[in-house]
Amino acid sequence: MSRLILPSLAGLLLAAAPLAAQLAETDRPLTYSDRSEVSEAEAAAMRRIEGHMAFLASDAMAGRDTGTIQGELAARYVATQLHSFGFEPAGDDGTFLQTYPLVRTWLDEESLGFDMITADGERHGFRPYEDYALRNVGPDGMDLDVELVFAGHGLVHEDSEVDDFAGLDLEGKLAVVLWGSPSGVTEPGLVMAAQWRSKQREALARGAVGILLVTTPGDEREAGWFRYAAASMRHEGMALGGSEPRSRRRPPRIYLAGEAGRELFAAAGHDLDAEIAARESTTNLGGFPMDGVRLAVKGATAREDIVSWNTVGILPGSDPELADEVIVLSAHMDHVGVEDDDVFNGADDNASGTTTVMMVAQALARDPLAQRRSVAVLLVSGEERGLLGSEWWVNNPTIPIERVVANINIDMVGRNASGEIGVTPSPEHADYNTLVERAVGLGPEADIDVEWFAGEGDFRRRVDEYYYRSDHVNFAKADIPVIFFFAGEHEDYHKPTDTLDKIDIPKMLKVANLVTILTRTVANDIERPVLLGDDR
Repeated sequence: MSRLILPSLAGLLLAAAPLAAQLAETDRPLTYSDRSEVSEAEAAAMRRIEGHMAFLASDAMAGRDTGTIQGELAARYVATQLHSFGFEPAGDDGTFLQTYPLVRTWLDEESLGFDMITADGERHGFRPYEDYALRNVGPDGMDLDVELVFAGHGLVHEDSEVDDFAGLDLEGKLAVVLWGSPSGVTEPGLVMAAQWRSKQREALARGAVGILLVTTPGDEREAGWFRYAAASMRHEGMALGGSEPRSRRRPPRIYLAGEAGRELFAAAGHDLDAEIAARESTTNLGGFPMDGVRLAVKGATAREDIVSWNTVGILPGSDPELADEVIVLSAHMDHVGVEDDDVFNGADDNASGTTTVMMVAQALARDPLAQRRSVAVLLVSGEERGLLGSEWWVNNPTIPIERVVANINIDMVGRNASGEIGVTPSPEHADYNTLVERAVGLGPEADIDVEWFAGEGDFRRRVDEYYYRSDHVNFAKADIPVIFFFAGEHEDYHKPTDTLDKIDIPKMLKVANLVTILTRTVANDIERPVLLGDDR
């Protein structure tokens, strides 16, 4: 598919609503096989789903990248829909849109440097994209000259009595950890601890300046992660702009390929392969300072100030006492744009979530007096760039954040097993709450099973593993109970092949029905959702 040159935002806006309406209302053949088994109302609903999806995931939308004209069009399209449903604007200055500042950055490859410096002052340079990859270079660049501390796999899980950082002095140093975990680790808490985000969080809490992940030599899946990280260095980065709040500087994250890792360990007097073998099926072996070697890493970035858009609408509650409390339904509108003339349509990621939120909003608005609490719809951009749109909204809310009692977030719900939907946080997660409890119990009413796992085959994983990868996390940081609906990854994830023809529209309708039932139930409960913590 080739990138289309769009004439103007105004022209697209004029075309958007009629296109979706035409797709939604025509009697053309449906793209699902069991249309003879559904009611007329269900068929009409699925045509509406298909209409929204056909527009959002079209080539003309050029992958809906954040900060682009297509990203703005997606925001305005959703705003038009919310207005037609009867929602009230809840963005900036009486509109449905919230505009927020961003800094677009890209790496100046000529500035890159990555040297291992030994005790005698000798420097050994490593090659970008082949030996190392840098993430979070940041709008102000990266400039490190730092000592190293090896911390095994970097696992910390109190219930399992595992702490790979125990006894190590990380203050002002770079934490070096192995990718992944020892073989045979299945305990959910340890699985969560093996994610790089968990390792980085624990390292930073102990004073480390950042984290260096060593990909295990010969492990193809981990080598794939290195290739992904290396390719990402060529992508443009984004960070929140403005002064209130200025986006935090993200800590450096460095990937080191296996052979380069061997050289680094050898320079410090250790054998990487021996360290990996010793930890193959064992935890709590501890780590050590990598004496006699340090790293000097630098990279500069070019930058440009831009803006992007969130869309926000609200349906006021009917109860004078509860209407001040707000349930926020969220999804991200953005995807990853165009690369090498290929349009990344993002049908599942996340036209499916955006469409589902619109379907729920329309269903709730048909009977606005049926919800005692208020319901806000928040469609954000910047998710693919680091959850930026939701971070901005939570820190600069267009509805007072103290009024928000729950967040229901929807991302990638159009693929995999048609009779189930995955959720997080699970009972094993620290943020498990009554909102999730409700959803599990309500699944049968929507003819869908609510599961702690999502995906099929090699892609089937516990949804808790994805907890930190979508916009609900920014609400959780504000101590708001959250639930994340997610159907799992698949072979088309972040590829140009994530297209409408592969979407399970009947499944999306089931998810929309479940979220509608859940939202209305929570909106009418006397008690607001609460974290269950140790009381579960």
